[in-house]
Amino acid sequence: MAPKKPTASKDPQTDGTRIIFETYGINDKEFFGILSEDEIVHIWEKVLGHSVDDIFGMSYKRSMNRCFRVTVVLNGQLSIQEFFPAPTFVYRRRHIDAKSDDDYDSIHCRLIGYDRLEPVKIGQLARVTVSTCDFTVAPTDIVKWLSKFGSVSTNYCYVKNSVGLRTDTIETEIQLRKHVPEFLPVAGKKVQVFYPGIPKACIKCYRLGHMKRNCKKPKMEWIDRVDELRKSGEFEDELFGSWIAILDQ
Repeated sequence: MAPKKPTASKDPQTDGTRIIFETYGINDKEFFGILSEDEIVHIWEKVLGHSVDDIFGMSYKRSMNRCFRVTVVLNGQLSIQEFFPAPTFVYRRRHIDAKSDDDYDSIHCRLIGYDRLEPVKIGQLARVTVSTCDFTVAPTDIVKWLSKFGSVSTNYCYVKNSVGLRTDTIETEIQLRKHVPEFLPVAGKKVQVFYPGIPKACIKCYRLGHMKRNCKKPKMEWIDRVDELRKSGEFEDELFGSWIAILDQ
């Protein structure tokens, strides 16, 4: 039976849920491999029947018992019973050396934990994750942008992937003076910001209050959103980096 569509709270912009599941077996043997991000998204959409639009972020690592653990951060406080009607499920993927269309591996997964993320309110301290930064974006550029919305810690760390290598995701803390936009044009790059309670933007029109699948507004190109932020007069040109040269063409 396919899982029910999750029911979010009245204001899905201001709360969140963190779900942790792990792969623990393959074809009735111990699981030694890893899953790609595309496979995790496939599990989320095709196996569990949910929308990738619900995902704010993902992280994954190998646990001590060789299981592959995935943490999914969701938009909205959602019913765990609806997301995982059973504590275990099976993901079937084509075998790497498949000789026929029926040659699949059965990867066994299980829910191991979840919690509700309390929304961070104005005036409170938020643990902020900034992703898709590109390795050319200096953490100081991110701090300059975030400082427009509150007092930012000078301490930061790079999030590591499943094999312990540094990713393009940075974590830091901010005492919120006002909410940060989910997407920012930092030093010529488009980055995504997350903390529990961040107003969720539609990725089609960049407006608040709805998701892409429910959007009835015209599509806004990212460069037009950058221009909109620049014209607001709240941010100095130096924050935008090479976006300014594109806008001035």
